Amino acid sequence: MKNNNLIPVAFLLLIFSFLTISSLLQLSGTCDEIAHHVPVGYVLLSKGDFKFDTSQPPLSRYIVALPLKLFLKLNLPSLQSEWRLPDRGEFGRNFFFKYNHDPRRILICSRLAIVFVGIICGLILFSWARTLYGVKSAFLSLFLYSFSPNIIAHSGLATTDMVATCFMLLSLYTFWLYLRNNTYQNVFLSGACLGLAQLSKYTAFLLYPLFFIFFCFELFSYEKTKKSHVAFKFVSIVFISLLVIWAGYGFDVSPILQNAMRQQEKLIMFQGFLQKIIPSVSKDQINYLLYNLPFPLGINFLGMLGVLKHGASGHGTFFMGNWSGHGNVLYFLVAFLIKTPIATIIFFLAGLLVSFKNKIKKNEIFIFTVILAFFAVSSLSKLQLGLRYILPLYPLFFIVAGRSVELFKTKKIIMVLLMVWLVVSSLWIWPNYLSYFNEVVGGPKNGAKYLRDSNIDWGQNLPALAKYLKANKIDEITFEYFGQDDPKIYGINFRSFPDEEYLKPEAKVYAVSAHYLSHVSWTTVLAKTAMAGWSIYVYDLREKDEKK
Repeated sequence: MKNNNLIPVAFLLLIFSFLTISSLLQLSGTCDEIAHHVPVGYVLLSKGDFKFDTSQPPLSRYIVALPLKLFLKLNLPSLQSEWRLPDRGEFGRNFFFKYNHDPRRILICSRLAIVFVGIICGLILFSWARTLYGVKSAFLSLFLYSFSPNIIAHSGLATTDMVATCFMLLSLYTFWLYLRNNTYQNVFLSGACLGLAQLSKYTAFLLYPLFFIFFCFELFSYEKTKKSHVAFKFVSIVFISLLVIWAGYGFDVSPILQNAMRQQEKLIMFQGFLQKIIPSVSKDQINYLLYNLPFPLGINFLGMLGVLKHGASGHGTFFMGNWSGHGNVLYFLVAFLIKTPIATIIFFLAGLLVSFKNKIKKNEIFIFTVILAFFAVSSLSKLQLGLRYILPLYPLFFIVAGRSVELFKTKKIIMVLLMVWLVVSSLWIWPNYLSYFNEVVGGPKNGAKYLRDSNIDWGQNLPALAKYLKANKIDEITFEYFGQDDPKIYGINFRSFPDEEYLKPEAKVYAVSAHYLSHVSWTTVLAKTAMAGWSIYVYDLREKDEKK
């Protein structure tokens, strides 16, 4: 990077870091941080128990747990049975609140590791955008990234989403470099980064068929005598990536179900899967294979199969006012349109216009194909638990949007106004970036009418609720909380909802997480008194009763 580019890049990433860090300090632990990623990561680094939780590849969990291992002296039970509980959330709560006694410090240290990942991702974005379209476009792309509410939100959480975004972007960039110049250096770099992407999230597996398609088209441009040599290089990329994945699991070669949790459940899953592929195979043969034969990458395969099963069976999803177990093909399109700043969408559409006006080149075909493929696969999946599932596409959106600089050459005032609009939107929602919704739906106050779960409420706003209760001198609330954190450590004195109060409230103060609004029937007819951080609805019904 040239010295004259260094200062503005550093300035934008400094703003990004400030917004992210200042936000994460004011948020309580989210569901996945407490119940899954942080405690599981610490077990992986401390005990090497890869089969404790195969729901995600280990890279993001290594990253969030590394500062804990390096800088904090944390307690972990010596007996495997104490962390291998049937309810992984129970172990997570024990890890934060029972075995260790400074949950906020643990959480913040883990989150700071992801802030660093967010910075690296910004640098990769700038580098690729500059190579594609020049410095001015790259600066606009990085500007959109640095003020993106969705990027800031997930860069401040100790989860998998920003790690997947960073390493999938890196893998796409290095494979693009390989397509431009298939030197052995680029082969090795592309293979290593493809492996890291696979270790960040299982959805990165889609890169394999995509890269194969790109490679096949590229192969046609070579002479017949060189095709075998080029094919060898592509196979080398795949082989290197598999080695990197295997290394991520400590080169484990144990049988797939040996020492695995919930073995019977997984055995049935494998039996159904294998007998569909090979109808002649018997259950005894499958049992022998799974329990006795060494299997490199077996843990990764086990996790991927579990995710496929989860995706096929579906998960409760809230979309446009309704709950569903099978998802909706429009889910991610709508989520993108209402959770992305309008200014960013305008820049993106302008960038598309420039690409089409100049006749789409190979670079655009590469990026557009990836966007369409990931969007299509995500939209057809039954796992639709938040915009975060398509977060890895956002850097590609920003690269395309950056090209709009060419369109705004003679309309700089419009460009400046759009940039100011984005900055104002980003600063206004601070520090509650996770709950961002744009003006199309009236902002975050209306977000729960359209989307829930990690789109708006992941249990992150306990500090905001505590602040509201203190300011209004409220000593106790009845609380329906969607989260794994402990409200008491924030000074919130609460009681759980009695069954009858889900149907009819009393003269009390209630707080209901946005995700659980459907659980409390009267929230549809009674107006909320306030909102804590846009994700917790407060209903103060005391005055109403006193007037009666």
